[in-house]
Amino acid sequence: MGGLAFVNYTGSNGKPVHTPRMPPEVYRQVAHDCQIKLEALFERVYIPRDAPAKADYGDIDFLVEGIRQPTTTNIWTAIMNVLSAHLHLPNGESHSYAVAHPTIADAYVQVDVELSPGNGTTDSTELFQWTLFMKGDSDLLQIIGIAHRSLGLTCNDRGFHVRVQEIEPYNKKSALIFLTRDPVKAMEFYGFDVPKYQAGFADETDLFGWASSSRFFSRDIFEHRVEKANDRSRQAKRPMYRRFVEEYMPAHPHRGTTTTITRQEVLQEALQFFDKHAEYEEMMRGHRLKEAEEDLWKDIRERLPVEGNSLGMALKSLRRWVAFQDGKPCIASEVQEYTAWISLMVTGSKNAVLDWILENWKQAKALEKARTAAVKEAAKSA
Repeated sequence: MGGLAFVNYTGSNGKPVHTPRMPPEVYRQVAHDCQIKLEALFERVYIPRDAPAKADYGDIDFLVEGIRQPTTTNIWTAIMNVLSAHLHLPNGESHSYAVAHPTIADAYVQVDVELSPGNGTTDSTELFQWTLFMKGDSDLLQIIGIAHRSLGLTCNDRGFHVRVQEIEPYNKKSALIFLTRDPVKAMEFYGFDVPKYQAGFADETDLFGWASSSRFFSRDIFEHRVEKANDRSRQAKRPMYRRFVEEYMPAHPHRGTTTTITRQEVLQEALQFFDKHAEYEEMMRGHRLKEAEEDLWKDIRERLPVEGNSLGMALKSLRRWVAFQDGKPCIASEVQEYTAWISLMVTGSKNAVLDWILENWKQAKALEKARTAAVKEAAKSA
């Protein structure tokens, strides 16, 4: 929040909460004191790496994980107590605390504490390291993410993923193939200089040069990226990202590969690099079944000699009263829980099923009408 979490709040003295930007020496002093106190509550307490060559600081961001037991109170209240904070402002899994400024009277330092995703689970250590990477160096991961989004690569709070293009339009979550939570492996796949990253960046220009050194970074793709509303908001609110887009890239016209790589090529490289072929094939099998099922019902709609509400009733009746035995359709003796027909049919029997539907849809419809009438009658008698 950049030291602005308490901008609309007043302190116990009735005055606005003043959280001035901190010079490096004040930042280091307060960070050190808070770190020691937080380590009494958590097994892991880290500050994600700051942007390079930062002159001053608006707040102090801690990432924590592994709540030590026992805690006698709500963990967020325990943090407030251990930090001797004057104010506490919750914001999801990140909470802001106002602690007394060490050198300025009636002023405060904003300390943000975020509980790492997966806290207390078997994935907690991996997720903690991944989250540190995601939150380090200010807007670095946002720059990487936006520059590679059109190639199907995504870094989110659960790890590094590749998106399957065929599935993404109808189910964004299911389109994700998890690749890794290891920052080094992710950087190696991008083709980044890992030792350079680990050594840290001298300044912002150094960081921008590294971020645009990926083997997939295409200037043409970056310049023709499709921006979402939150991208435009980010450009307005995030100075580092804005400087990369508006200043660094125009000033460095030769950054980026001139070789055009396709999204499908990136997908295949990811599957090979992270050994994810089996997961991909299973996802595509489900996708192909979904497409085949949709095509089947499209053909059924076109074949049935009814329209409008009558068509809707006929389709509902078929889903409820048709079963399959040995891969062949039959009228069921009771209402069926719908299962995709394609998975029950004999391979290559689509035309035979469609012919059977034309001969038997009226019987299914009659059964559904009788069932509906019985339900209504039972409701009247109740």
